[in-house]
Amino acid sequence: MNPRRRSARRAAWLLTLALVVTPAIAAAYPQYTLSRQTTCAACHVSPAGSGLLDGMGEVTAEEDASWGGDGRFLSGRVELPEWLKAGGDFRFAGGASDKGAGIGGAAFPMQLEGYAAITKGAVTGYATLGLVRPNEDSPASVIQTREHWVMYRPSAEEGYYVRAGRFQPVYGLRLSEHVFYVRRYGGAQLYGETYGVNAGWVSDSVEAHVTGFIKDPLRDSSELGNGAAIYVEKRLGQEAAVGAQARYAKSDLDTRAQAGLTGKLWIPCADLLLQAEAGITQQDFDAGSGRTQLTSQLLASWFFKRGFFLDVGVGQYNADLSLKYQDRTAVDANLHWFPSAHWELVLMGRVQTIGFGNGGPGSGFTLLQVHYRL
Repeated sequence: MNPRRRSARRAAWLLTLALVVTPAIAAAYPQYTLSRQTTCAACHVSPAGSGLLDGMGEVTAEEDASWGGDGRFLSGRVELPEWLKAGGDFRFAGGASDKGAGIGGAAFPMQLEGYAAITKGAVTGYATLGLVRPNEDSPASVIQTREHWVMYRPSAEEGYYVRAGRFQPVYGLRLSEHVFYVRRYGGAQLYGETYGVNAGWVSDSVEAHVTGFIKDPLRDSSELGNGAAIYVEKRLGQEAAVGAQARYAKSDLDTRAQAGLTGKLWIPCADLLLQAEAGITQQDFDAGSGRTQLTSQLLASWFFKRGFFLDVGVGQYNADLSLKYQDRTAVDANLHWFPSAHWELVLMGRVQTIGFGNGGPGSGFTLLQVHYRL
């Protein structure tokens, strides 16, 4: 093959790779709250969960994997100083999808991202570096630090924290599946990182998070408004929790006021965790019109064997309560397998329809995701 043609093909492949990377899928698994730990913060450096694991998260990864393994960075082959934590997530998926016009193949990278955290006393600096979809007028923006913040947290066990920087405002159950309606339309959408200040309290009995945020002035974001978010969750004994949330954002186009409730129930005799979230949004456009929206999600997670859990969920989204037959309903089934402390395979399936029971259009996908954690 002509070397120039080979180089052109390689450049085209790299550009295509960069265009389809979607890193914001990197979230914590709240399925492990109550079933394993009490809070997402118990296993992550971030007080809201997601991203880089701390020591407890690495131990949990070892204990839950089918064949165990060393959960530390690079399986312990590289010894890091106590003040430094590092990691990364690499996810690829392939399968078939149907957007309503017939079944077609699908294969793409879902995440290519690294993390680092430096801690000195009660102060932690945190940053991610990965590939994202670039701005149309700035190809160099394909490389981005999606999150970067500084946090003051006197105790990693229990107590208050304050942080400032770029991150997703803490809201809702924070499920990793960004296609769920409660995330996509309920206030925690993909690419929703903003600049803000966040303060909160995290303990085994209660957690509370308050965030004030502004839209990113440097890069396109799915959050175009400035506002605030609050999420509070109370544990009811060792096997249940309830939460309440509220969010407000104002942009040049609209104003959104949101509120909702969450709930969790762990059934130890069945190794089953039930989670639910419901929210309401009042969206008022500057042009004068407005609409009321509803989102909801019920998710059951069954830990039937070491290294495995099965998620089955149903979600609903009503974009405008004043209109008929435009509500969306989705059913999801995701089978997770952790063969070792650093590897995960996920078989994902989703079917959704508009105007359920009234002959509306439908779509869906079936994908196999391969995930490696550094």
